[in-house]
Amino acid sequence: MTVTATPAIRREKSVSGRVRTLAGLSLLTLALLLAAILAGAASTGSGLRTIGHDAGPQVLATTGLYRQMSEMDALVAETLLLGSEYGPQQQADLTNYDQRRLEISESLLKAYRLALDNPAEQRTVESLIEGLGRYERLATQARLLDVQSKHTAGQPPDNVVQAYQKATDLMHRELLPQAYNLTLETGTIVRRAHVAERSATSLARFAVIVTGLLALACLLGLQTYLTRRFRRVFAPALVVATVLTAAGLVTGTVLLNRQGQALDEAKRGGFDAVLTLTRARAISNSMHGDQNRYLLDRFRKDTYEHNFLDKSQTIAAVDSTSLPDYQSKLRADFQGLLGSLTGQDRERLFAVYQKFQQADARMRTMTAEAAIKYWDGELTQTYESYDKMLEELVRRHESDFERAIDSGDGSLETLWRLIPAGLAAGALLILVGIWPRLREYR
Repeated sequence: MTVTATPAIRREKSVSGRVRTLAGLSLLTLALLLAAILAGAASTGSGLRTIGHDAGPQVLATTGLYRQMSEMDALVAETLLLGSEYGPQQQADLTNYDQRRLEISESLLKAYRLALDNPAEQRTVESLIEGLGRYERLATQARLLDVQSKHTAGQPPDNVVQAYQKATDLMHRELLPQAYNLTLETGTIVRRAHVAERSATSLARFAVIVTGLLALACLLGLQTYLTRRFRRVFAPALVVATVLTAAGLVTGTVLLNRQGQALDEAKRGGFDAVLTLTRARAISNSMHGDQNRYLLDRFRKDTYEHNFLDKSQTIAAVDSTSLPDYQSKLRADFQGLLGSLTGQDRERLFAVYQKFQQADARMRTMTAEAAIKYWDGELTQTYESYDKMLEELVRRHESDFERAIDSGDGSLETLWRLIPAGLAAGALLILVGIWPRLREYR
């Protein structure tokens, strides 16, 4: 004999089944919403770590390394150009040389630590360490020959110049290109991380919006079904769960947007600006060194003047055929590294850069003795004013970079702390809200 369920029993099973189905869908979409938010947070957090704590600081450290090495070589040239009557100035230069050497050691150590997972970058750092040892031996040899010659201010004896040529060739043909390549390699990592993060964050925001709306739709459907079937105005627990879900959707989207904005600000307004200005400062320091070498080395005067022009074009590019032509045509509509600046910063920096170029033009029209005195006085002061303004801009953008990274890290911490707790509470309230209804069918 076959026993069939009565219509009342079948209706009860149908009602309880629909409640369980709608509740299960609500819980599932809540879980998907949480997964989408956490996946987006993890992706953005990875980008923040790369740019703010790993590759980003390494790039900035290696860019500073380029400037420090260039300045060290310029200081050697300066000590050789100044004669015995400039004893205190020579001693100050040697003190600054030792300070640059210490800074270089610290930068190389930092770069090596940050490159622990990249054997190629490690080898580059190791090669720089070995090459700097060779450079110091050559620079010391030139310095000893200079001391023995006891020459007055001006071009030292040929054997001193030839010894220095070996040192500066090593620096400019081998060591500085290695330092620059190290910066490019880590800079590529930062750019790739930024591009990947932007794509992942856009996808995560879309997933959060879709899953959040689905979760709200399921909760509203569950609430509507319970209201119609059991003739109740609302279930308080489900109302709170709906509010928590909506809050999770809005908060998650806002925090992901804030993280993405922080990463963009850190990359474009901080990292890119610092990298550009630090490169400009390093190249400008090398230009000032070329002025020293122009006065020091009569064998390569034309070479150092051409080098000065090439670096000037990198800093602020204008159409020209020679250094005098460049300096006469230099206007505020230049391109180059400093061409990326805007507003008052561009105007102020251009004004001091133009003064530096004008001072250089005057120096090249003077006799050797007068040029050395002018270089040691007004020309160097003009360069220092220009360099100081570059340094101020670098520090300002470094602060912008750190502030953006801190903002992104803060948003990430808030997201990890609030969103899972809020959605977990919403899931619990869904179960609390349907449990009394399900008990009626037990």
